[in-house]
Parts: sequence; structure tokens; C-alpha cells
Amino acid sequence: MVHLDYCNMQEYFRQTKEFIFLDKVDIEPGESAKGTKLMSSQDWYFQYHFPGNPVMPGVFQMEALMQTGGLIINTLEGKKEIPLLFGECKSVKIKREVRPGDILITDVTLISYKRGICWFKGVATVEGKTTCQMEFSLISPTELLQMKKNDN
Repeated sequence: MVHLDYCNMQEYFRQTKEFIFLDKVDIEPGESAKGTKLMSSQDWYFQYHFPGNPVMPGVFQMEALMQTGGLIINTLEGKKEIPLLFGECKSVKIKREVRPGDILITDVTLISYKRGICWFKGVATVEGKTTCQMEFSLISPTELLQMKKNDN
């Protein structure tokens, strides 16, 4: 089990700190991860989405799930530096609003990892109620290029 907090999580992300939607994550590398984010009224997006009625954008819930999934791969030995890019998402459902004061929990499981393409299933919850769920892929361009070279 790997435990990452906000500070050491930044070593794994290429995003700036403002675009990291997790405070801590517990990871079983190559298998699953559970992340936590305490929604603060000071989070930058709440002042814009929506003024007077702050709600975390649904795509940011999706991003939190993808960040959790990426850590499942990047915490594998020798994989910390590989970039992972969004590939595809299926069966997306945004079910509930996430507001300041909520604690968003992300649960993500790796479904498959073949030839640089990683498929995950993720569910985000607040107080045990699903806020967002989806299946998604992250792609390692580095591994795809290596596979292409090996095929030639």
C-alpha cells in the first residue's frame, strides 16, 4: 500500500497544484486506489461555478477520478515518470452536486493494462452517495511508441 498526501502527490502530476483535485490517496499499485478531497469554499472554481451557488464542476469530479487512476499506474515500480493522457470515457453519470464542506471520496479500480492503454472503473461519493461514476482509459504515449517500435 502506498499512501500519498497532497505534497508528495505533486511529484506524480504534471498539472499545477491548482488543478490537483485530491488531498490524499491510498494506493494498491497496479490494482486500485481510494482518494479524498475536502471541498473548501476557498477552492478557486467555486467563485465561478456558480456565484452564490458554489458547485464543483462535474468534469472536475471526472478529473479527480482520472487522477486517482493515474496514480494506480504511476506508483508501479519504474512508472513514476511516464506521462498518462486521457483516452476515452464511457458510461459517465454525474448524479449529485459536490459543494464546499463536502468530502469527496474517489474509488478507482484498474480493469486492464495492455500495450500502454489502461482501463479503469471509478466512482466518486459524498457521504456514501454516488456523485459521479464512469469507465475511462488513460494512455501512455511513451509505451505506445515503444510497442510500435517493437512491432517493426
